[in-house]
Formats: sequence, structure tokens, C-alpha cells
Amino acid sequence: MLNARVFRNGRHEDRRLDVDEVAALSRDPDACVWVCLPAGRTDDVRRLLPALGVHQLAVEDVVTEHQRPKLERYADHLFLNAYAVRTEQGRGGNRMPTLALTEVSVVIRRNVLIVLAEDDGFDADDVLSRASDNEELAGTGVWRLVHALVDYLADSQLAAAEQLDEAADSLGDDLFAEDDGSPRRSLQRNGFVLHKTIVALRRVLVPMREVTATLLRHVHEDAANGDGGDSTATGGRPPQDEKKAQKLAELAAYLQDVNDHVLRAIDWTESARDMSTTVLQTHLTIQGNTLNVVMKKVTSWAAIIAVPTLITGFYGMNVPYPGFDTVSGVVVACLLIVVCSGALWWQFRRRDWL
Repeated sequence: MLNARVFRNGRHEDRRLDVDEVAALSRDPDACVWVCLPAGRTDDVRRLLPALGVHQLAVEDVVTEHQRPKLERYADHLFLNAYAVRTEQGRGGNRMPTLALTEVSVVIRRNVLIVLAEDDGFDADDVLSRASDNEELAGTGVWRLVHALVDYLADSQLAAAEQLDEAADSLGDDLFAEDDGSPRRSLQRNGFVLHKTIVALRRVLVPMREVTATLLRHVHEDAANGDGGDSTATGGRPPQDEKKAQKLAELAAYLQDVNDHVLRAIDWTESARDMSTTVLQTHLTIQGNTLNVVMKKVTSWAAIIAVPTLITGFYGMNVPYPGFDTVSGVVVACLLIVVCSGALWWQFRRRDWL
């Protein structure tokens, strides 16, 4: 038995249906059916989808994991693959958030929406709550459920992108977080983890832009045709009245808002990626500058130490020289060491090497 929600005449009821009952409801023009299958129900998928006339390629895409986000059009249905996204706080020394992706495969027919979620990261109750609360789209048939679904997915991706953008800003603040102005030791690792997470999110977000744009185009086609359902799945139904066409035009505005959310999420990931890259490059530059400062100091002290080494080496020769074996020779050597070393120290200090 399958858990389903049936929408009819502005009302809905939760029911448990078998494959034949779902197939029968798919032929009822007044019903709209939501079926959500949890992970591991591949046997139900292989029985249900062929019973609804779903193309074999779409069936294989549903049961095959790690598909890219896409929207494919078949003779009388659409296949949608996307990802729900949530962030998890890093553990141990990693303070950067990490991604948890849940693959969601969807088959869209004229009045049936079938969803297969990869794991528990997909909140079907949230999607249904959005669909039930949005009474303005009550006359759009299955598109009401489609909007609630993609709106949920886009919001999860937008929230993740916003959190990664904030993490990138905090990573920039960590560049000079220590009291002595030196960067944190963990910054390079956190920056790499953040950059890797942003790239993973962009792999999900960038194709999603085409998905929402294509859905929007289908809705515009339906509104132009005066059709109350999927224009690819009407099965020869007569044109709907002007009221439903207006509902579809209103739905287009809602889907445009979803598309804007996806575009905004992409913009945030781009800025977060640029920030993380800049932070890593700046961190390396700071390390290089710090090394240069250390090398200047080491070189300066080596030059200063070379002066007494030179003088004492000269006076340490085992041959007679002016001042040999006299107090005056010791005094002259000490004065030369102090004066020359002091002069070098003053020159290096004036040039900010020490």
C-alpha cells in the first residue's frame, strides 16, 4: 500500500492506495494525487510507474541514484530530478558548515505527482503544507503540488547558500583574528573545506536554474493553451475555461519567484566562492610576507654578528700586529666591535628590518 494525498474539489484527504487505485485516480479528471515513496521502495516504483504509462527511461532514472538536476519531457509526463539541501555544523577543528544532500526524483503527470526521496532529509509534510496553504493555486491541478515541491527545494538551497555566504564572511574575519595579527592555524583547512562545500552546492544549484526556467516555460504554454494541466499530458482533454487560464498565469508569477530564489542562491554561492578563494590567497600572501619579515630579521642579525666574528678573527691571528699582546689592542678591538655592530643595527632599524 502507498501513502497518498488526494485533492478533489478544494479538499484533500490522506489515503492508503494500491497501484491499481492510483492508476484509476490518474484517469479521474477531478482528482489530483500526491504519492511520496520513501527510500528503498524501488519495487513499488517499478510496479507503479509502468502502470501509469511512465517511460522506461524515466523509471530507470528514478531508481538510479546520483542523477544530475534535470527536467525531461516525455510524451505524456515530465521527469524532474533535484536535491533538497540542508547544512550541518562541522565537527572537531572544522567550524565550517557541511552539506547534506537528499536526491528527490519526481514524475509529473496530468493529475498525479509521484515523489521518491533518497533519505529522510526530504520533508514531505512541509511540501504538502505549502500546497494546502496556497489556496490561490487551487485551480491549477497538479501544478499546485509542483510549485510547492520546487518552492521547498529552492528554499532549502537558498538557506544553505546564505549560510555558506555568512561562513565565508566569518572566514575573512579570521584572517586577523589573533591579537598579534597572525592568521589562525586552522584557517587554511577551514577555507579548503568551505570552498569544497560551495563547489558541491553549485553542482546542485546551477542546473536547477534551467529546471525552474523550463517549468516556467511549460506553465506559460499551458496558460496560452487554456489547459488546466500539463500541456504534455492532456491526453486530448478539451480546453479549460478562462478562470483556469488565469490561475495558470498566476502560477507563473509564483514559479518566477522560485526561479528568482534559485538565481539569488547562485549569486550567493558565487560571492562565497570568491570570498573563500580570496581568503586562501590572502592567507598564503600573509604567510609569504611573514616569511620575508623573518628572513630580513635573520639576515640583519647575521650581518651584525658577522662584524665581531670578523674582528675577533683578525685579532686572533698567531702573528704580530699593531697592538699585539697589549691592552690597547684589546680596547681597539672592543671599540671596533661596538661601533660597527651598533652602526649596522641602527641602519637596519632605520630601514625597518629590525
